[in-house]
Amino acid sequence: MKRLEGVANIAVIVAAFVFVAVVVRSEFTKRGTAPPSDLIGRRIELPGIQFPKSNKSLVIVVSTVCHFCKESLPFYRDLSIQLRGKMDVIAVLPEPQPEAQAFIREADISAAQTVSASLNSIGVSGTPTLLLLDKDGTVERVWLGKLDAKRRQEVLSVVSQ
Repeated sequence: MKRLEGVANIAVIVAAFVFVAVVVRSEFTKRGTAPPSDLIGRRIELPGIQFPKSNKSLVIVVSTVCHFCKESLPFYRDLSIQLRGKMDVIAVLPEPQPEAQAFIREADISAAQTVSASLNSIGVSGTPTLLLLDKDGTVERVWLGKLDAKRRQEVLSVVSQ
């Protein structure tokens, strides 16, 4: 009897590990999205957005439930202020439009436009993500995740050119 209980306990532990592995894998591997490097050269279309033909655009992809996004908001706010009048800033969030607009407004990000869109629809697999687009909406540069000081400086250098 004790041997049967031992085998059952081991089976439960193995099943728990398998379950956790499947959940973690599905959470961190999104299907249908391109790796950041594969986004370069891809044309992005956003509902209701006409990219300015005379200028580049910076797309800030964030979510209201992403703690890395929330930690990055001060940088995005400062970046949007620096770009005001030089480059359109477009905030894209997967949340409904009213919630997305409220989040960007409360973060004090000077976005020219806020768009509610599925991340998969633009080929982005995670937040936060920055996309530098040319005048036709084609991705030139991608920055994924919470940026360290070196990568924040790189963004500032690239968008200031």
